[in-house]
Amino acid sequence: NALECSERKRARPPFELCEVCRRAEMSAENARVRVLVRARPPADGSDPAQTLKVDADHPGLVNMRTPSADGGEIIEREFLFDDALNVEASQKDVFEKSCKPQVDHVLDGFNACLFAYGQTGAGKTYTVFGGEGESRGLVPRAVEYLFSSMEKRSQQKKFSCFVSFLEIYLDKLRDLAKPSADVDPAENKPGSGKSSRPGTATSRKSEKEAATSGAGPEDLEIRENNEGKVYVQDLTSVPVSSAAQVNEVLKAGLARRQTYQTLMNEQSSRSHTIVTLTVVAETPGQQAVTGKLNLVDLAGCERLKRSGAGDAESGVGDAQLRAKEAVLINKSLSILGTVVMALSKGDGGYVPYRDSKLTRLLQDSLGGSSYSALVASIHPRAVDAEESLNTLQFANRCKTVMTQPHVNYLDADAESQARVIEKLMKEIAGLKDELTVQNDFYQEKLKGMQGEEPSGPSSSLPPGAAPSAPSSSPAAAFASGGGGGGGGGGPEEGGEGEGKGAGSRGTSRSSRRVATGE
Repeated sequence: NALECSERKRARPPFELCEVCRRAEMSAENARVRVLVRARPPADGSDPAQTLKVDADHPGLVNMRTPSADGGEIIEREFLFDDALNVEASQKDVFEKSCKPQVDHVLDGFNACLFAYGQTGAGKTYTVFGGEGESRGLVPRAVEYLFSSMEKRSQQKKFSCFVSFLEIYLDKLRDLAKPSADVDPAENKPGSGKSSRPGTATSRKSEKEAATSGAGPEDLEIRENNEGKVYVQDLTSVPVSSAAQVNEVLKAGLARRQTYQTLMNEQSSRSHTIVTLTVVAETPGQQAVTGKLNLVDLAGCERLKRSGAGDAESGVGDAQLRAKEAVLINKSLSILGTVVMALSKGDGGYVPYRDSKLTRLLQDSLGGSSYSALVASIHPRAVDAEESLNTLQFANRCKTVMTQPHVNYLDADAESQARVIEKLMKEIAGLKDELTVQNDFYQEKLKGMQGEEPSGPSSSLPPGAAPSAPSSSPAAAFASGGGGGGGGGGPEEGGEGEGKGAGSRGTSRSSRRVATGE
């Protein structure tokens, strides 16, 4: 029951651990993807409670009201998430409840990820990037909190920080953190569409023209290193020492991000973006650790009929290109849903990460060694009820996905490498000694069994010995730890003869099991 689960969550007693114990405990346990639902104010001024109700008395409890398939009765559905914020929630509230814990994990040497999901126009980009002042989004607030936390710990640790910024547009990877001097001047032309930002999709050449001229959007390659970690080859990683430097990189990148006006959104994001903050922490006398924070703004799913993409008479500029963008966005989000569904089963089955570049890049964040969180953005108005329900159902599956976070240690200096090598060499030497002992033991066993095998019908049985009598000899040999050499007899037979008819191999195995059990 959703209410009972909520009460149990609230009744949990708080406790605190020291840094070392907390890090060890976090490395030993799996983590679940945390989910927060955020509702934006309806654009038509309607009452959001008619579609979505957030229960203030039970944190995380969401009630969704949608019309039935025939448009008759209203169907109510309940969902329970880690937290839910109504339309009155501030940007600070969203950061405190969703992103701040992720930054703390990164400072402790873990990887973390937060991604915003929802339909187009639901407020994802506003949540992630925001505006100025109090309307700042998760990314600038995370950067500020990160550098203030590093400053507080600077007496005990030495920190280094790097930032990268990329987008997936038309299924191609583009580097948004690349210095402007290295960017094709064509990419900085103002967009020709209404209310468009610089770098809008309409300022690009068509794909055919780009192929002819050799220009157009770049397409970086996704690679995998020897440790199985996925990375983007040649992606710019900018060293930064202050929040202001990070904000400059983000500002320049956002100016080149693909956006355009549609019927559903004045500034619709036509690409997925990933901001990555990498932190390296060095403590004297200890191994250095590194943490990576991925902040993902997913492009919104949309219906072509409602957005006007593909319809030249809708008034949307370059409608065919808008349609192509929407199809690729919807396809990548559909694959993301398939990946989440496979992970939510928890049976270790096949997960189609490689079916899209988005899921390939988020592979570690979704089912790897990362603390992950989802902000599900909802537009609570009747016309968007079906899309809002789809978003909540996706979020409900995400909360069952488990990851395995662990601390990322760096062995950069020669002394640390020497310690690791010495430890591994000792382990190898121990394994070799154990292998030698095991080999000698089984060689002796094999010689004993071969020595007891009869060489012929009358072989070397002692006179008057019954053929069936020696069947107990192998059992006695196994029970005593296995006879050695060729004198296979036990003490009761006086050690006479070379093998006393050991019987079949099946009998020998049975005897060995019985002796082991005793």
